[in-house]
Amino acid sequence: MKKKIGLITEYKKAVAEYIAQIRSVFGELVAITPYNFEDDSIYNMGEEKIFFVSAVSSSKFRDIKKMLPGGAVVIPAVLSLPKKSLVSLNAYDKGRHAFLVNNTKKMAEETISQLYQTGYGHIVFTPYYPGCKTDEKYDLAVTVGEREYVPDYVKEIVDIGARKIDIASIIELAEALDCEYILETDRFAVFASNQVSASSGLSIILEKNLHQKRYIDTLMRVFDGGVINVNKRGIITDCNYSAADFLGVGRASLLNCDIHEIIKSPDYDRCKERQVEIKRQAEDKNDFELIMTPVIRGGEFIGAVITLTNNKPELIENKPKYVNGLAAKYNFSDIVGVSPRIISTVALAKKMARTDSNVLITGESGTGKELFAHSVHNNSERAEGPFVAINCAALPENLLESELFGYEEGAFTGARKGGKTGLFELADSGTIFLDEIEGMSLSTQVKLLRVVQEREIMRLSGEKIIDINVRIISASNQNLMQLIEQGKFRKDLFYRLNTLPLNIPSLSERKEDIPLLLETFKGRLNLTFVFTEEAKKYLRDYSWPGNIREMQNCIEYLACLDLSVVDIKDLPEIMLTDSVYREHAEDIYSKIIMILAEMHCGRRQLMEELNKRGVRITEGRLRSVMQKMQTDGLIKSGRGRQGSEATKLGLEYIKNRQE
Repeated sequence: MKKKIGLITEYKKAVAEYIAQIRSVFGELVAITPYNFEDDSIYNMGEEKIFFVSAVSSSKFRDIKKMLPGGAVVIPAVLSLPKKSLVSLNAYDKGRHAFLVNNTKKMAEETISQLYQTGYGHIVFTPYYPGCKTDEKYDLAVTVGEREYVPDYVKEIVDIGARKIDIASIIELAEALDCEYILETDRFAVFASNQVSASSGLSIILEKNLHQKRYIDTLMRVFDGGVINVNKRGIITDCNYSAADFLGVGRASLLNCDIHEIIKSPDYDRCKERQVEIKRQAEDKNDFELIMTPVIRGGEFIGAVITLTNNKPELIENKPKYVNGLAAKYNFSDIVGVSPRIISTVALAKKMARTDSNVLITGESGTGKELFAHSVHNNSERAEGPFVAINCAALPENLLESELFGYEEGAFTGARKGGKTGLFELADSGTIFLDEIEGMSLSTQVKLLRVVQEREIMRLSGEKIIDINVRIISASNQNLMQLIEQGKFRKDLFYRLNTLPLNIPSLSERKEDIPLLLETFKGRLNLTFVFTEEAKKYLRDYSWPGNIREMQNCIEYLACLDLSVVDIKDLPEIMLTDSVYREHAEDIYSKIIMILAEMHCGRRQLMEELNKRGVRITEGRLRSVMQKMQTDGLIKSGRGRQGSEATKLGLEYIKNRQE
């Protein structure tokens, strides 16, 4: 759910710039409703609890403040200077006089003060603003995006660009929105690097804190015991997966919980009041030891670190009986999901497990067909018997036959002395799993058909019939009926194997399970990174052509990056080049229109601006997106160097999305 922000400005023209800057850091996490004094929208405010105010010192705002809902948080929009464009001021000699042009006297004077503090005191600035009366006439004017207010007689204008929201204000907003993790993303780093902060030394402190946070994250990940970080309000802000295991809950359930709900004792309150370390010994062999250490800054309690250590013997799980080293590894409890599709599929598979009929499992590659095969075996009457699996597409025809049916000594050149027992024999009294059954040749299919019908086999070059008692579970990621029509699969074999059909849904059919699966795979690797809201949305809507297997690969890839926060651009390249889901059309449309509302620019410059705002896109794809937007009337593209611009319809598109 998006977090709501009320944006209060004096002038309507400032709205688009503020929204663009906030979104460049927070992306789609926030829903911003603008209010201003020009069109009286300020008198029709909604139910927002957080207000970002650029007009905080305005006399008008002092009256409006009384109208804000109870408990509302007001965050002043402190502004800072854009870093890159300031370099152009170095070209002027010391003592040069110039106007500093802004839309009000107060803002002009504030900008001059910031320029002097930043080290540009070699120019003597005089404030200039609408309605200003001055006898001075200079041929140089410096402005912060307010060229229209520059006097006509000025010969040279240096526009250093509109001032940006200061880092300190963004940090305060992140804290109010309870999403401080945003401050660790590359988007925030890019935002901070493009300005001269009004808060001296803040960028250096941020860099040090980020380094320290990553160091602590690594320690939490490798520590054998459980670690929980709690803030001064008693809310859990971070923990490792070991802590979740100790407490018998999921890590996601711990985050943002009140510590009193998790550890039902007065330990935390004593730690906070006395500001001393609290230790609690294990009361019995099934308990754990707890150490709660206060975190003090400037004599003030700001939170605590809790460590949990094991004092109980390892629990030995009941494992299936191994027969010649052949056993099913998985059970239905290993199948993760809460979506109706997966729940109904598991329920059906459990019913099938209670019978002894053949099962044909179908579904896209990577959906977990083998997991279901193992689970069906482990919940059947054959659970104590062997489970033998083979991929029929992985072996050439002659080897597949010898593996399935076995052979006698001397059956072929290179045959093992004494012959070899086939997989059907090894699976006697248990289950054989034939994966990718469509990869079996027609001649082998004929021999398999006899095994299915007669429940007997004959080894290659053998002379005696061997009776077998085997349940067959087969699987395919192909359309077998289509292969039958093409003459590539035997129709009679299909109906023998397809006694109990079980279709496994793809990830695109069970999108509700994607967040849970992601956290599960993170947990198995003991990873503590978090996804940005944009990354979460992207992963939910991504097509996942490789299904579960692709998701596992994705998490393992992210583990190698050692990030504390994962954004869209950090995902594997193959996921970012997916033709349908690289970036949602409506999201990228909004970002393009916002940029073009700020400046007219060509495709290459637009691509650079999108990259700064966290959107990875190739020039080819941007071209096709812009062509579609132009057809829809959202943007207008000029010829040559004129660049593109947002249309009135495009601006309405943004407004409608924000409402």
